Amino acid sequence: MPKSAKRLLRQERAAAKRLKSIEDAIPIERVWRDGVFLLANGNYAKTARLVDVNYAIASKEDKEALFVEYSELLNSLDSTATTKMTVCMRKIDAGELGRRIMIPERGDGLDRYRREYNDMIAEKASGANSMVREIYMTVSVMRKKVDEARTFFNRVFTEVGTHLGRMGSRLEELDASSKLEMLHGFYRTGEEGTFSFDMQDSMAKGHSFMDSIMPDSLEVTSDDFKMGDRFGRVLYLREYASFIKDTIVSDLADMERPMMLSIDIIPVPTDEAVREVERRLLGVETNITNWTRKQNENLNYNVVVPYDMEQQRKEAREFLDDLVARDQRMMLAVVTLVHTADTKEELDTDTDAILATARKHLCQMSVLRYQQLDGLNTALPIGIRRIDALRTLTTESVAVLMPFRAQEIMDTGGIYFGENAISRNLILSDKSQLMNPNSFVLGVPGAGKSFITKELIVILALSTEDDIIICDPEREYAPLIEALGGEVITVSASSPHHINALDMVEGYSDGGNPVADKSEFVLSLFEQLDAGGLGAQERSIIDRCTALVYADARKGKGSPTLIDLRDRLLDQPEAEARELALSLELFTSGSLDIFAHQTNVDTENRMIVYDIMDLGQQLKTMGLLVITDAMLNRVTANWRRGKRTHIFIDEFHVVFENEHSGVFFNSAWRRFRKRNAYPTALTQNVEYLLDSVLASTMLSNSELVVMLNQAPSDRQKLSRLLNISPEQMSYVTNAEAGCGLLRYGSALVPFVNRFPKDTELYRLMTTKPGE
Repeated sequence: MPKSAKRLLRQERAAAKRLKSIEDAIPIERVWRDGVFLLANGNYAKTARLVDVNYAIASKEDKEALFVEYSELLNSLDSTATTKMTVCMRKIDAGELGRRIMIPERGDGLDRYRREYNDMIAEKASGANSMVREIYMTVSVMRKKVDEARTFFNRVFTEVGTHLGRMGSRLEELDASSKLEMLHGFYRTGEEGTFSFDMQDSMAKGHSFMDSIMPDSLEVTSDDFKMGDRFGRVLYLREYASFIKDTIVSDLADMERPMMLSIDIIPVPTDEAVREVERRLLGVETNITNWTRKQNENLNYNVVVPYDMEQQRKEAREFLDDLVARDQRMMLAVVTLVHTADTKEELDTDTDAILATARKHLCQMSVLRYQQLDGLNTALPIGIRRIDALRTLTTESVAVLMPFRAQEIMDTGGIYFGENAISRNLILSDKSQLMNPNSFVLGVPGAGKSFITKELIVILALSTEDDIIICDPEREYAPLIEALGGEVITVSASSPHHINALDMVEGYSDGGNPVADKSEFVLSLFEQLDAGGLGAQERSIIDRCTALVYADARKGKGSPTLIDLRDRLLDQPEAEARELALSLELFTSGSLDIFAHQTNVDTENRMIVYDIMDLGQQLKTMGLLVITDAMLNRVTANWRRGKRTHIFIDEFHVVFENEHSGVFFNSAWRRFRKRNAYPTALTQNVEYLLDSVLASTMLSNSELVVMLNQAPSDRQKLSRLLNISPEQMSYVTNAEAGCGLLRYGSALVPFVNRFPKDTELYRLMTTKPGE
């Protein structure tokens, strides 16, 4: 064994300690607030949580890229430290999870809908996998002082973070409280909600940090242990196959039981590794030479080197080539696994399943006999190793023990979005945690775009006080919003509803001059009335009259209207002013006067639907301008009150066809984040959007993209724009309604969203004929 490895192993060995209490069984001597732990062997250790990546559903090329990058990460590990990669399967209380995301009743007449939603959530939570998969990386090193250890950990985790970033992952360094909470979750399974640790308070009271994590009791036998009321067993990987699949770690950990699988890695300096392999190769060549000479002495000159010797020579030469020519490193590794169960019978059954899984991969796992406590401390992400079952491997051989599998979306405080199609866990999303809250919902007709959006609207309406504004070109949302107590505004020439185009709330302007901004809006209206456009004189007159009508409003004459603006135009001496007033007549005293009177609908209602299905071609441009201006008014007013606004635009391609509304929403995609507004666009014509530079930019700049069943041409363009592999796009190929792919920040998660049909909410949300 190389000298550096021997020296590192000597440093890791802790003196034998007689166990007088449960605290003695946990090899931690001291903790610091920033997460640095002093271990029983004198080493310092620190742990980071790694964000999982979608390795399981990646394409072959993407898997190769991830594998190479993970190999680079392993190559970057320091040879003076031991690194432990841990896959933790942690059980979550499905009932507690369901209760946490249920909506409390409020006595506002909508509690029947809340009860239906809560029943659905309880059913989904009880049928979910209820297992959370987490990946931890623990680095332990021998240093004289804790400050030296901190400097080392900062350098290591910074370098590791760079490699993880290239893989689409990242690391989160755990502080003392977070790491103790993770250990508490294992030592006291089922009591996760009882963890409480305040370092300052514990120091003041003279309490040990051990009090917050250690189990009530620990009984160790020859081949298992009992921790509190639970039984556990530690196994290790004893025999390795010649070729191991990269799914072995995922298969071993794919069990609905709390467990931890750890891979301890000790890198060896390349120069020492080369000398060690050359020494071994020389020994093999010497053995072959001695054997050949003996055969010749016995007059056997037709010598054939025995198979085992030839195989040893071949393996040694390949190993040397890996180190010298293929940028591989020698690494010492050991794989340990600890799993727990409620009863001894369950434990034995689970052990048999794990052993069978290992045999399926042509490997052999064995129970650690009379080393259960040492194995437990080795398997946990504490940073200590007490099992001397090291195997000499290359970087690629260690990298094939791939800890990454699939991404999860389980934001604290998030709302239900469906189930992860791979892990079957609930998807809980909170868009406020993303870089921006912009969203797109894409899919062919019948894929479930409107239903998923309505479900989101229902959750927001029943669980928050946020405002909801919907632009509805197909009259799909009116029944739902009316049932929830919202306002439906029909925008058409024959509608009795009126919206004052000149309404303006406080804080309307970003630049501090609201009248100037409103003047630009009025100029846009007039540009739609005259195909030839406006000249400089007409613009000046309109700007002057706009300022005059708002000056009158400030004198207490109420909010101005387009009728007031027309009257002001008629008062002007210029002939151009009278021509402008004439062009405005159709929209003030004519048949298209819907925007010329004082608003007679409840625009202060927290849920508003703008029904534009009957908006004629003559009124379409002005109607969209007024609606978008009303949206801006509402968003601005809510922002000043500290209230969040959700904007939903169905059939977005219809709205985006209009130049002015398209420019408005393109601007909204950049500006609304600062005003605490969350815009969401729904469209079936993805190809049309992707052909537009503005729309494709909006799509690529949206952190949340819901992709339902897609047409073949749309799949290809989406794949190129969002860099999605064909394997991942298979989840939107002939997908059932409500199923597809969710792009959530950097995560890409296939999902299933099915709502029970025997509910009143379903009947309000469905758009299927006959339902």
